[in-house]
Formats: sequence, C-alpha cells, structure tokens
Amino acid sequence: MMMVIAIAVGVLGVGTILSAYTILTREISRNYLNTNPASALIEMDKVSDSLVNAVRLRPGIADAEASSTLVGRVEVKPDEWMPLLLFVVKDFNAMRVNTFRPDSGAWPPPDGSIVLEREALPLVNAKIGDALSIQTPNGPEREVTLSGLVHDPGLAPAGQEQTVYGYITPSTLALLGESRTLHILKIVVKDQPLHVTAIERTVSELSVWLKQQGNTVHEIRIPPPGKHPHQNQMKSILVMMLIFSLLTLLLSAILTATMIGGLLAQQVRQIGVMKAIGARSVQIASLYLVLIVLIGIVAVMIGLPASIAVGRFFASVVAQLLNFTLYSEAIPRWVYIVQLFIGVLVPLLIALIPILKATRTTVREAINDFGTSKKKFGTRRLDAWLGRIRGLDRTLILALRNTFRRRGRLLLTLSLLAAAGGMFMTSLNVKSAWEHNLADAASDRHYDLEIRLNHPEAEQKIIAIVASVPGVQQVESWNLVPAAAQRSDGLEIVRTYPDGGHGSFNIRSVPAGSTMIQLTQLSGRWLQPGDTDAVVLNHTAHALFPTVKVGDRISLTANGGPVNLRVVGIAREIITPASAYVSPDAFAKIMGKTGQTNALRIVINNHDTNTISSVTREIERALEKENVSIKTDISETRLDSALNGHVYILIFTLIMMAVLMAVVGGLGLMSTMAINVVERTREFGIMRTIGGRSGTVLRNVISEGVFIGLLSWTISIVISLPLSFYVGRLIGNLAFKSPLPLVLSPMAVVIWLTVIVLGSIAASAYPAKQASRLTIRETLAHI
Repeated sequence: MMMVIAIAVGVLGVGTILSAYTILTREISRNYLNTNPASALIEMDKVSDSLVNAVRLRPGIADAEASSTLVGRVEVKPDEWMPLLLFVVKDFNAMRVNTFRPDSGAWPPPDGSIVLEREALPLVNAKIGDALSIQTPNGPEREVTLSGLVHDPGLAPAGQEQTVYGYITPSTLALLGESRTLHILKIVVKDQPLHVTAIERTVSELSVWLKQQGNTVHEIRIPPPGKHPHQNQMKSILVMMLIFSLLTLLLSAILTATMIGGLLAQQVRQIGVMKAIGARSVQIASLYLVLIVLIGIVAVMIGLPASIAVGRFFASVVAQLLNFTLYSEAIPRWVYIVQLFIGVLVPLLIALIPILKATRTTVREAINDFGTSKKKFGTRRLDAWLGRIRGLDRTLILALRNTFRRRGRLLLTLSLLAAAGGMFMTSLNVKSAWEHNLADAASDRHYDLEIRLNHPEAEQKIIAIVASVPGVQQVESWNLVPAAAQRSDGLEIVRTYPDGGHGSFNIRSVPAGSTMIQLTQLSGRWLQPGDTDAVVLNHTAHALFPTVKVGDRISLTANGGPVNLRVVGIAREIITPASAYVSPDAFAKIMGKTGQTNALRIVINNHDTNTISSVTREIERALEKENVSIKTDISETRLDSALNGHVYILIFTLIMMAVLMAVVGGLGLMSTMAINVVERTREFGIMRTIGGRSGTVLRNVISEGVFIGLLSWTISIVISLPLSFYVGRLIGNLAFKSPLPLVLSPMAVVIWLTVIVLGSIAASAYPAKQASRLTIRETLAHI
C-alpha cells in the first residue's frame, strides 16, 4: 500500500504540472491572439479615418485602426491617487485591433462615462454606477461615471502593475479637457506576423510612406509578437515546476525500490528454497517485476485522475492571477499516456537493481541468512570510533551504529528526505532572497517619493513649491525622456507593450553631487563633474545592449533626434526600468533647453508609510494650487505591491512541491524503519534475552529514525544552496534582469529541523512500537 501511495504522489506531482502547463500555455496564447494584437503602434501627430483606410490598402498590412492612449490619475481614496492608463476607442462595437470584450455593466459605455478593466476595480474602491474623480494631463479634475467593466487579456493584470486601466470614447476624452484627435496608428502585418524582422521591415516601409504623405511619425512600439506580457515568465516557472515534479516522481520510484529491497531482504531464504527446487533467477525476478508493474498501474489509476483535477484547479488559479480566461480545460491525450508510462516504467527501472541483486543470490548464501549482522562489532572504522565513546547511553550508540548498517538503503532514504528538505528550504530561501533584493533596492534609493509631471515646468519654481511643504527635507530634479536604440532609417522603435511600461527605456539626468541613489558599480565609474557626453547604464539597460562595454559609444534616439554617448559605467539597479544616466548638461543638450524639470525626487523627514502618504497629498495639493499637472507619483509601498504580486504564487507553488516531496520522504523513512525492524527481529530477541526491556527497543528504533532525519537535515542544507542559487537566478532574471542573491534563511533551517525531528519520531513510532511488543519466543522463531 505504501508503494502505491508513493508512486501515486509522484504521478500526482508530474501530472498536475504537466496538465497545468498544457492548459496554460495554450490558453494564454489563445486569449492574447484573440485580441488581434497590434504588430506595431505608431505614434503620430494625428490619425484620420482616411489615413487608416489608406493604410489598410497598403501591401503587407492586414489591418489598421486609430486609437489614443494617455496617462492620467484616478482618485482611489480621499486625496490619494493612482496612475490611470486611458485607452481611447472610437467605436466600441467595431474594434479590430487590440480588442477586448464586455464583462458587466453598460456596453458600449455612454459618452461621459468610463469602463475599467475588471482587475482594476479593487484598486479604485468603487462599484459600477459610482463617480470616479479623474484628471488628465491637460484637463481639470472631473467626475466620470463608472458605467461598466471589460476584460482585456492583452494587458498585464492591473493589480500587479498597480495601474488602473480605463476605456473611453473620444467624446469623453474631450469632456476631460483633452483633444478628440486620435494619435496612434495600430497595424497588423500580413506576412510573418510573429517575426520581429518582418514586422520591422513592413513598419519601416510604412513609415517612409507616411512621411511622404506629410505625416509626422514619432515613436514606434513593437511588442514581442504573439506573446502576452507575462507569457515567458509563466512558461519558465512552469518548466521549473515540471522539473521538480519529475524529481518527486524519481524519489517515489527510489522509495519503491527501497521497499522492494526490504521485501526481498525478508524473503531471502524463500528465494533460496525456490532456487533449490529449480527456479531460475529470471523466473524469480519476473515475479517481482510483474508486482512492480501492477503496483504502478494501480498508482497511476489513483494519481492520474487526481493530477488532472488538481492541474485544472492550478491552471484556473494562475489564469485568474494573470487575468485571462480558460476557454477550454481539455488536456491532450499524450499527457495521459506520459503519466501511464512514467508511473509504471520509472519505478520498474529503479527497482530492477535490487531485484536483480537479490535474485542472483546463491542457494548457500540465501539459506545461511539469519537476519543478524555477519560482521562483528569493531570491524568497521565507525564501529571502532563508536566503541571509544564514553558517557553516552549504549542504546544511542547502538542506534547510531544501526543507522549505517544498511548503507545502500540509508542512502536511498537520505535522498528522499534531503531532497524534500532541500526543496522546502529553497522555497523559503528564495522568498528571503526576494525580500533581501527589495531591501537592497530600498537601500540604494535614498529618497521616499518620485513625482512625474505631465509637462516640463520651471525647475526652480517647482522645487521651491515642493520644498515649502511641511515634512519635505530635500527636493531634486531628475528629468527623464524616453529613448531607443538608433537605427539607420532614423526611426525610434521601442519594444514596449500598449501599456507603455513593459520594455520601457529612459534617459535620466542626475543632479551634480546627488546622493539620492547610490548604486553598485558592476564596471567602470559613476558620473563626474564635467561629463558632458558620458552615460552610466543600469544593468537592465545594459541587457538591451549586451555587447556594449565601458569605453564604447552608444547611439540612441531621444526627443526626436540622435544622441551619441560614451559609456563610462554599468551599475546594478534593482526594480528600476532600463535607464541611462547622464549629467544635467548632457540632458539639456539632448532636450535643447535648460532650466526645466518633468520629474522630482523627494526626501521626507519621516520615512514611515503614513507620513509619506500624508506628505504626498500635501505636495499634490500645493502643485495643483499652482496649476501644475501631475502625471504620477511612485512610492516604495506601491513598488512593493507591484512586485510582490509577481512572486508569491511561485513561492506558494514551491512550498506545495516541497510538501509532496516531504510526504514521499516521510513514507520512505517509515518504510526504512519498518524494514529495519523486520531484518533485526532476531537481533531484538538477543537483546531481550540479555536483559533489554521494551523501552530499550523502543528508544533504540526511534533514535535511529531521528539520527537518519538529522543526517538528512544536514544534507538538505547543502542541497538547498545550489537549488536556491539556480532558482534565484531564474526568478531574478525574470523579474529584475539580475539574479537574486544567494540567501540561506535561518527560519527555513529551523522550521525544517523541527519538521524533520517530529516527522522522524512519528515515522519511527509505529515500527518501534511493533518491535517493542515482540516476545523473546517470537523473535528467535523468526525466519
């Protein structure tokens, strides 16, 4: 029964992840492609209906549509605002590119109202029918009715990005104080729509034609074709989970081999008798192999349906977190076949080793097996070392010696328990490394708040306004402008999604002598006075130019013109988009003007969350009083909320996988102790004849189980280090473009020590109790 449970647990782990993987990878792609995502979004001065119709007739263009996006703010609590990304849709009933569908409420939204992406509703603390206070870059604060919700699977979840997504008509846009003119041309290419080079070629040709028609082409966004913003991250994590689940299955197979080895140890003399009356090794081995196959089939019958159900549930949880719909939970036939084969073949192959070893035993060796050790105490180095120990309970010394009595079986048991412990500690180590990374990022930033403005303002005026707010300690101007790698055709192409966030790249000015950030230099140096053409890339920006090194020059496009800079340093900067840092003089040269600012970084006297929120509200009031339009504010709290939403599902999954491994490990320890008790039955009889009591036997068996548990705990610490390194590398590169640091969590070590000691006692208790109840007659009569 224990073998069936162990294999079923392994099949459950593999089947769950494999089922979820096939569902999620299919459905996230289906959801995203169903929106007919734009191959490119071309920002222009204006996009008319006649231009859209003309573009649709161009060679290589499958479809085109006009739209607009802009970043505003929405009040989520009294005097507390969040970024609002507005998508302007001309006709909600005739969308062709980047489509979405109604979820609840009015459709299409009446003029003067707004619909939100369904995942954004919890962020605004409102319900359908409520009035939302909204402010756009060029308009005053207005109240707009929330008329409904939509589902837009082409965007990253609003909660994870800490951004509210809203959809309005051009009439509503005009009501908010903005121009009705649409300025984004969305296109879908006809030939090779999933190849970046083909898209770039078509967009380049189209841009030339647009300019010939007298249009102004600004920025061009080409998102990764055919991929949801979080698709690569999801697939990478699922592959990692699949690897760990296969490890669980392997451990289950090892457990099966351990149990078969124990069964064979009990039947050595029976095997000898069978051979004595003419049975061949092949015939005897076939009996046990058939048994393994039958056990595997039963285990698959138990584990497979459970894995399908759990896999579908897990897929639904991930789909909800990533905000896409599971249109189908169908699982391919090959998944069932794979589970059947691995549930039967893997245990069979692993168990083949002890079966062949036992069935090759000679008749003489089998008949002479009495269940006691053939070696005298003291013949091994360990025995000699134990014999020199004084002052320690002899029972404990005997338990320690018996721990190493069957070294092959001990190795298998340790593998089970250490792998489970290593996995468990890895999950908590990664969690600690994530938190350590956030703490490092916070320590790099010596400011509490960043405020970005919709339009450049007089620098000295803005700094004076903010500095006058009670609670503000220091204010600096940190200008920024979007940038892109320079191309031979002069186009400014960036790799961002329609939300404008994923894949963004900015040039930022650093005030001379500023201490608001102190980054770790990976190579080169930081900016110095007199650097007029120097740039320091953070590691995320360097990932966009992987061949660039210190001393090289990079050519960029920013503010509509070429920019050529000399790389003097590459710095590690966590939780920050790709940024290129330049001096104020270099930034002024890029922009063609001085004395203005569009972003501020602020240090507040007290750094607690409540004080920062309170001072932020006062700063916003002061700026609004002077008619300064605020684009967004970014605080540490909001950054933490956005990032933590990306990682906790992974850590939870890791812990669940560790629990499965721990179950297999616990079964392994229980099996090992039970087999050891059976093998040592006559030994216990000898102990009882020379005065050993039931309590002595009980203590001896439980002590042996605890020793094995403690050994596995030590090994699991060692195993967790490389595991934590590689998992942290994967997660860090996905989230930060930089590996997470290797952190050994003391809490993880202590928790697993507690679990392993209590688990070892529990796993050894039943075999120990059975052994302590044996009479002398029963033990000595044991064959």
